Amino acid sequence: MSVKSALTTLLSVLSLLGLSTLSSHAETVAGYRFENYPAPLYIGKPAKLNYKSDPIAKLFKTRITEAYQQGEIGFGGNFVVAMWGCGTGCISGAMADKRTGRVYPLPINEETAYDFGCWSVDDSDEDERVSFYPNSRLLITRTCEQAPIENSNTAKRHVTYYVNVWNDKTKKFNLIKTVKQKKMVITEPQTTTE
Repeated sequence: MSVKSALTTLLSVLSLLGLSTLSSHAETVAGYRFENYPAPLYIGKPAKLNYKSDPIAKLFKTRITEAYQQGEIGFGGNFVVAMWGCGTGCISGAMADKRTGRVYPLPINEETAYDFGCWSVDDSDEDERVSFYPNSRLLITRTCEQAPIENSNTAKRHVTYYVNVWNDKTKKFNLIKTVKQKKMVITEPQTTTE
């Protein structure tokens, strides 16, 4: 088998692995499926980080460098993701391109990814403020606010999802939809008196 043939076979296998990973993340958030926005996984040598590519790279140099050194692609096929807190219930972050070393801000901040007192009996322990996968260009952020209903074990929840798609040609996120939802949630387990 030639080296070229072996590399072609290896790339085919890695592509299939990427697709199987994507199909295993067939999650739907706000009516959008991550598998509908595929991104091939980058397997080449990582480029040197470019701290001059965006002001956020200089401001959060330590966080971005630590994430980049770990080397795990977390978004869009070739981006290492770094996230940090930006206040009570808020997160922010950036992503670094393993192909070029350029750093880009994520569309997450105090207006698009916060959780203000949202909790219910049915909630899982997962952080739902931001959802993304290594082999998808779709990134969805969520804000959540909740107000308790007086003299009850329920609350009124307001959730807004921001559906973003990375455009590799323009090197920007496109906000394609904002989805608002309201619902009542149970905040305390039902108690029975005997």
